[in-house]
Amino acid sequence: MTYLRIQSPSCAHMVADGRPFLNFGGSCYLGLSAQPELVEAGAAALRALGSTGQLPRHYRFVLTANDDAEAAARSFFRVDGAMYFATGYLFGLLAMTGLAAQYDVVFADESAHYNLREGAAAAGKPVHTFRHLDAADLAAVMRRELRPGQRPLVATDGMFATFGSVPPLADYRRLLDPLGGWLLVDESHSFGVIGPNGRGAVEAHSVAGPRVLAGGSVGKALSAYGGLALGSADAIAALWQAPAARGAASGMSAGAAMLTASLGYLQEHPERLATLRVNVRYLKTGLRALGLKVGDSDAPLATFVDGTADRMKSLQQRLFEQESIFVIYSTYVGAGPHGAIRIAAFADHDRSDLDRLLDALRRHL
Repeated sequence: MTYLRIQSPSCAHMVADGRPFLNFGGSCYLGLSAQPELVEAGAAALRALGSTGQLPRHYRFVLTANDDAEAAARSFFRVDGAMYFATGYLFGLLAMTGLAAQYDVVFADESAHYNLREGAAAAGKPVHTFRHLDAADLAAVMRRELRPGQRPLVATDGMFATFGSVPPLADYRRLLDPLGGWLLVDESHSFGVIGPNGRGAVEAHSVAGPRVLAGGSVGKALSAYGGLALGSADAIAALWQAPAARGAASGMSAGAAMLTASLGYLQEHPERLATLRVNVRYLKTGLRALGLKVGDSDAPLATFVDGTADRMKSLQQRLFEQESIFVIYSTYVGAGPHGAIRIAAFADHDRSDLDRLLDALRRHL
């Protein structure tokens, strides 16, 4: 396979192999990849602290950048406990193994991210799937599979990475609370963009509580690097005892410092999220006018299926080769048997960028 070498920040306008193009791929939803405050914070942390901490947390040492990132996360997300770690993909492994003594059976959305599936497997607990976004099916599966006294854990994405769907977390929580169950939410794609203040799907559905744990990558909308887990102080303490927490490096100092800067920037600039939501509404309205079926949530993804896989691959190639516009032909989790065209709106797209995409689609569909 031949790769294009990216030579710019991964924002709305990019350069690869010397070629500029308009980007609607990836997950830089808030357009912060080149934001000076983030870049300078990361560079300063590298100069002061080096790349990563070599002394694990269980030896009673913590990088100042990591400690600051956790404090910033507790403040921004309004939780008692926060954990910064090396990569968001570790979230499922840390959560499922760290909390293993507190649940007995896992119930996972059939389209849940790979890290949640692998975390469940590592925990060694029975795993059952339920239909995508379907609380009624979850209830039926729980009735069938749970024995008296067993405690469930429901695992789901907060915003699914392909179509941008957001699960009915309040319905899940109502099923879990009488059973003392846990709700585990991978907010990788919802951090920064879902909820009134961008605190994720947990905020959007008002489900925060003592047996709710959110987390995932901070490398999407927040444009930092690493992973974050959020919940009660007791839950986070349990995660620090997981093998992956004790055995992995503590994460890049630059990534942690950039996370602190990102959260601070968003608190000071709520208009960034407001701009994104204006772009999302404009883009989705324009796509519907072309006869395309896209979701109607605040999710910054406008994903559609248009015929066969070959037809969608051809559309993606023509947009890039003839129009210098990049959209993704996705076969990622939840894309369906033929794949889908995934279009991501960013806060740093302006109206002319969106019109350029819509005009190109009008010509090529």
